[in-house]
Order: sequence, then structure tokens, then C-alpha cells
Amino acid sequence: MSLDVKCLRPEIFSLRIAVGSHPRQSRLQYTQMRIQQDQMDSISQEESAKFEQTLANLPARRREILLKLLVGETDDQISESLAIHPGTVRKQISNLCDDFGLKDVEGERRPKRADLITLVAKCKPELLGSNTVAIKNPIVQPEQNLSTSLPNPFVPINGFINNPQLFFGREKEIKRIFETLNSGSSVAIIGERQIGKSSLLMEISRQAKTLLLQPREPIYLNLQDIHDDDDFYQFLCDSVGIDFCKGYRLSRNLQNHRLLLIIDELEKMTWDGFTNNIRGQLRGLAEGMNAPLRLVVAACTSLDQLFPDSQDIGMTSPFTGICIEYKLEKWDEKTIREFIASRLNFPLLTPDSKNITFSEDQIKQLINDSEGHPQKLMVLCNQTFNCYLEKLS
Repeated sequence: MSLDVKCLRPEIFSLRIAVGSHPRQSRLQYTQMRIQQDQMDSISQEESAKFEQTLANLPARRREILLKLLVGETDDQISESLAIHPGTVRKQISNLCDDFGLKDVEGERRPKRADLITLVAKCKPELLGSNTVAIKNPIVQPEQNLSTSLPNPFVPINGFINNPQLFFGREKEIKRIFETLNSGSSVAIIGERQIGKSSLLMEISRQAKTLLLQPREPIYLNLQDIHDDDDFYQFLCDSVGIDFCKGYRLSRNLQNHRLLLIIDELEKMTWDGFTNNIRGQLRGLAEGMNAPLRLVVAACTSLDQLFPDSQDIGMTSPFTGICIEYKLEKWDEKTIREFIASRLNFPLLTPDSKNITFSEDQIKQLINDSEGHPQKLMVLCNQTFNCYLEKLS
């Protein structure tokens, strides 16, 4: 089922809905204008049945994101409540649009999420503005709200840390990174897998509004959600709220924007579907003190080693001279001890958990077994804490 957007009046398309940045009122206003235009149109039984079938067959996570989108939540709010990357939210919404047949019109890129809201308003208006409507097999997942007590403070044991109350350490790294950004350079964070790069990127995104001397809007992108050059450009344009473009048009359209583009899993750019052109454009957009982009990228390997194709054609890496590399090291003994102490004294522990302490021998064992690796340390501490909880139960 495809929604006809060719006949939209100019005043309707002039009301742009930038991805994740406009409040619920703007989305609803756009939807109301669309409905006014289409109110004389009727939905055929076939179209209605197809809509219902598509809705029923949506993956559980995608259905949950749809509900949150329909009640006016922004991408950042959905990301926080579901503990997923903002880029994943945007990709899932794009997938929703594809599920419902909201294709691009004559090669042009449209704000398809607005078309999605209008489509739901026409086919199943009771979903709009209410997240209590029953949809088959919804995911029930509590929001990341630490106003409630934690039985075990050593969380999360996998994935990145998306809650500022749980983020620990890396003060020196954050200070150096923002000093570099404020000097006009971009940053590449290099470190082995699961050493905390993604969590650090999220913290940089949170602190950008207060620590950057030149205000820039942080945009987080996990390249695992992106499949090729066009997908990358679509994400960037959607995030800024401009029509799909690249090359000269993208450079022109970003001239009045100041963005901090935070890219995780940079290794994905070496895969099929990505070309050296996109790295060259990123370099051009990030050059200069007042450039539209400042970059913070994360990878497991030095960028010159990661992109040897540039050297094969007689070029240096497009990131050379743009990104200053910082290696993210493992934690030393002092940091590990401070981390364990901070978690054992976490203010939101349950009453029983507040009385749990680790012995010196246990702490030494945790230091040795984790080898300074933050993710491994978190898992080991979680297991040790659970042993105490089992004895109390």
C-alpha cells in the first residue's frame, strides 16, 4: 500500500518535520493538515485489510517504537526509554515506513515518518495519541529510570551505558577530547572491543552542550545500522532535517549548521557498500575552525590501518590531519578500586544490598581476573554481588 504524496499542497510540504527534533505539536499539526486534504478520500477494504495485516505482522520491537512515535515521543526519548541507540530508532522508523509501503516519490526523499503518522490516522486513528491501545504481542520493557532501587549495582553486564548515573570514570579522556574539539580538530577514539568506547561516545554526546565552546548539535550514529553510502547520507539529512543530498548540495545545505557527528563502529565503512568518497566528504565538511562538522569516531584500529585503500591510490587517509587519535586504555588498579567502591555505595541500592561489601581478597581477585577490562570487570562484580544476594534470600 502506497500513500500518494504527489498532490500535496505547497503549504503542507512547507511544514517540515525534522527527524527527532520537533515536538509532538509539530507532528500533529502536519498530520491534521494532511488529514484535512485527504478527509474526502475513503480507505478501501483492501487497503484497510492490508494495513491491519502489516500492523499485525510487525516485529515486536518495531511495533513498540511505532506506538511511542505515535504519541509524540522524540527519537532521543524513545532511545532512552528502550535503552537502544538513537541511530537504531531512526533506522527502525525507516523500516516501519518501508513496511507500510511509504516509498520515495520519483526518486525524491520525503519526510516519510510524517506520511506514516498520517496513514495511521486514516486507517486506525485510535492509535494516534494513545499508547494504551492493545497491539498484538507488545514488548514490555521498563524505562531506564533510576528513581527506583537497584538490587545489583553492577549493571549493565552487556551493551553500552546509556544512563549518566551509571557512567563511571574517563574524566581525563573526556577533558582531553573536548580540549581537542575546541581547538578545531576532530577526534578518533581507538580501543579494543567492549572497552567502553560506545559508553564514552554517549557521555560525550551528553556533555557536548556544556563543554563545547562553539555550540554544536550532537548526532550519534552507530554504523551497524547503516548499510551503504546512501543510507549514511539519508541518516545525516534526516537528522538535520533537510532533503536527501550529497556532494556539493550537502556541503551547501550544511553551511548554516554546526554539528558534532559521533560515529560508532567506524570499521563498517570498510565493508562493501561504502566508498572512499564518503570519507572524503566528511573530511571536507570537518575542515576548518568553523566547519559544519566536528567528528568524534570510534574504532578498534588506527585509522591509517583501517583505510589502507587510500594509500593504494596514492592518497593519505581522508581522516589524516582531521582526527587526533586517542587510545582508550584499560583501567588500572586504582580506577578499578574506585569503581567497585562507587557501585557498592550507589545511593539507589535496595536496603539489603546496602549492607553488602567485598573483601580485600575478593577485590584483588577481581582486579587480576578482569585484567583491567571494564566490561569483564562489570560481569565479574555482578556475579560476586549476586552470590551475596543469594545468601540473603
